[in-house]
Amino acid sequence: MTTGTDTGAAPTRPTTAFRADIQGMRALAVTAVILAHATGWPAGGFVGVDVFFVISGFLITGLLLREHERSGRISLPAFFGRRIKRILPASLVVLAATVALAAWLFNAPRALATWWDAVSAALLVSNWRFEASGTDYFHATDAASPLQHFWSLSIEEQFYLVWPVLLVVLLAVAARGARPVLRSRIVVGGVLVVLIAASFAVAVWQSGAAPQAAYFATGARVWELGAGALLAVSAPLLGRLPLALRVVAGWAGLVGIVASALLITGSIGFPGPWAVAPVVAAMLLIAAGTGAGPAYPRWMFLLANPLGRGVGAISYSLYLWHLPILVFVPMLVPDTALSTVPGMLGLILGVSVLSFLLIEQPLHRTPLVGSFHGDRDARDAAWAAWRERFASQFLYSAVGLVIVAGLAVIAIGPALRMPVTTGGPAAVAAPAGDPLQGIAAELQLASQASAWPDNLSPSLDDAIRATSSTNPARACFDLGSTPDDGSCTWGDASAPKHVYLVGDSTALAYAPAFRAIADQSGGAVRITTIGLYGCRFTQDLIQNSGAGVMDDCPTRKHDIAERIAADQPDLVIVSNAFAAGRTTDGRSLDTTSMVASALAETAGYQVPGRVVFLAPPPLGADLGSCYSRVSSPQDCAVGVDAAWNDFAAATESAAGAAGERFVSSLPFSCADDVCPAFAGTTPTKYDSVHLTPAFAEHIAPAILQTLQAAGAL
Repeated sequence: MTTGTDTGAAPTRPTTAFRADIQGMRALAVTAVILAHATGWPAGGFVGVDVFFVISGFLITGLLLREHERSGRISLPAFFGRRIKRILPASLVVLAATVALAAWLFNAPRALATWWDAVSAALLVSNWRFEASGTDYFHATDAASPLQHFWSLSIEEQFYLVWPVLLVVLLAVAARGARPVLRSRIVVGGVLVVLIAASFAVAVWQSGAAPQAAYFATGARVWELGAGALLAVSAPLLGRLPLALRVVAGWAGLVGIVASALLITGSIGFPGPWAVAPVVAAMLLIAAGTGAGPAYPRWMFLLANPLGRGVGAISYSLYLWHLPILVFVPMLVPDTALSTVPGMLGLILGVSVLSFLLIEQPLHRTPLVGSFHGDRDARDAAWAAWRERFASQFLYSAVGLVIVAGLAVIAIGPALRMPVTTGGPAAVAAPAGDPLQGIAAELQLASQASAWPDNLSPSLDDAIRATSSTNPARACFDLGSTPDDGSCTWGDASAPKHVYLVGDSTALAYAPAFRAIADQSGGAVRITTIGLYGCRFTQDLIQNSGAGVMDDCPTRKHDIAERIAADQPDLVIVSNAFAAGRTTDGRSLDTTSMVASALAETAGYQVPGRVVFLAPPPLGADLGSCYSRVSSPQDCAVGVDAAWNDFAAATESAAGAAGERFVSSLPFSCADDVCPAFAGTTPTKYDSVHLTPAFAEHIAPAILQTLQAAGAL
C-alpha cells in the first residue's frame, strides 16, 4: 500500500512532524496482510488494507490542506508528480519481474492472464479487472494471481485522481467570505461526511448482493479513504485533546486493529459493514497522535519503536513483493528451506529492503522536474544534494544485491526444476470388448507418471483455455428459458430407448460421453442431456453465487420434471456435485440431507425404478494452478476426497433403499484412489471439478459398460 510522506501534524505549522506511531501502524498493517497470505493466520489479516486506506486518506488530505493554507493554492501537477515518483518506479519493477517469471513458469492461459493483470495494474484499474472476473479474494484454493494485491493500489490512485481536483474546487468555493481557513475545512468536512455515508451504503448493499465484487469495488471502499481524509480536516480540533484521552484512544485503536485481524473472517459482510471495526480503530489511533506532544510516543511504545519505524518505512516494498514471492518460490524451489514459511518471509524482507534502498527511496526523493522555474543553480544544487545522499547507498545496496543473488543461485540452483519434461507414458490399447480395463490401465500409468506425455490432445494449455466452451451440450445447460428437447437430444429420433441426463454442471461435463453413446448405439438409444450449471437438482433450492442461477434454477427443474413425467423415458440419469450446501432460506444441508433432497426431487419424475445417480468424478487438483512449465504429473494427481466418499456411500444406500441405482465414477476417473490429470493422451479435467469434453468422449464406452453392468442400459 502507498501512503504519502506527510505525517499529519497540525495544519498551521509550516512543516510536519514525523509520526512514529503511523509508521508503526503501517508495520502492523503490512505484517497482518503478509502473514495472512503466507500462513492463513490471522484470519482477518486482510484488514491491514483497510488500515492503510485510512492512513493514506489522512496523510494525503492533510498534505493538500496545509499546502493550500500556506500558499493559497494547491499545485496539482506537483501533487501528481510526487505520486508518480512515489508509486511508479517500484511497482513497475515488480510488474515487470512478475510478468517475466509468469511467462517462464506458468501455463499459457495463466501467463496471459498475469500479463493482463499487470496491464490493468499499470493503468490503475486492477480492482475493476478482478471485480469483473469474479475473483474471490477469500478462496485460497484458487490459482491466485501474483498481482492480485495491486487491487488496493488501484483504488488508492483512483481516489487520488479525483479527490485533489474536487478538493481544489471545494476550497475555491469556500474561500469566499470571512475566515476562509475555517470555512474551507467546514465545507470540505461536510462533503466528506456525505461521501462517506454514500460509499458506506454502497458497501453494505454490495457486500450482501455481490460479496466477491464488493471486496474490489471502488464505490464500496471510498468511505475508508474518506474517513482518513475527515480526520485530516479535523486536525485543528484533534490537536487540543488531552494526553490522557490520547493514550486511551490510542490503545483502544491498537486493540481494535489487532482484534479485527484475529476475529474478522471472509465469511461475513466485508467491506460493509464489518470494515467499520478496523477503520474506526485506525481512526482512533491516528486521532490520538495528531498534534500530540513528545510524551505521547512513549505511551504508544508498541508502535512508536525502532522496529515499527523500520518496517513501516519499507511497508510499500513489502506489500509489493510479498505476493509474487509467495506464489513463485514454491514453484521454483519446492521442498527446500526457502519454500518454507520462514524462508519465504525472510526472502520477502530481504528483497523488500533492497528494493527500498535501490529503487523506492532514491527515486522517490529525486528533485521534482519543473519545480525550479528555470533556476539552474537551484536545480544543480538539488541534484548534487541527492547524489551526495544516495550515491553510497546505491553502491552498498548494489553490492548487497549481487551477493544475495549469488548466494541464492548457489543455494537453490541444484533444486531448480528444468522446464516441463515430456515423453510420459504411452497410450494403452483397451482389451477387446473391455473398455473399463483399458481406462483403468491408462489411469494406473498416469497416476505413476513422472513426465507429461508429449502428445496430449488437447494440450493442457488448450484444455484450461477452452473450459466448457467446446462442450456440445453447453446451450442445454445455459441460463435463460428452458431449451427444447429436440436441440438437446442425441441419437436417432426413432430409437426405441429414451434416456435423460439431467443435473448441474457435472451433468454438462458428462454430456459429450452420452452423445457418443447415443451416436454409437446404432439407432438403439436417444439421449436428452439438459440441466443448468450451478443448479443442484434437489428438492431444496441450493444457494449459488452465479449471476442469474437462482432466478432460473426453480423454473428449469420444474420444466424438466414435467417433461420427464410426460415422456416416461426408459432411464433418467442424475448427476450433481458432491458437496454440502445451504438453502436459499438459510438452512445448511449436510451429506445425508443433500442426498435425501436429491431423491425427493427425482420422486417427482414419476419414473420409479428407472433413476440412476451417476457420481461426479472426485475433486482433482485445479489444472490451471497445478500445471506449469516446471510441474510434473504428480503435482496434479490427487487422492479421492473424503467428501466424495461420504456422498457416494450415502447416495448408494439411499438410492438402493428407494429402489433406484447408484453408479460410481471411480472406475473411469481414478486408479488405486489416485486421480491423475490425464489418461492415455487426454487431459481428464480442465479445472478441479469438470471433465474435459475430450475425456468425456474418451470414457463413453467405459460409462456404457458401467451402466450395463448395473442393469441400467
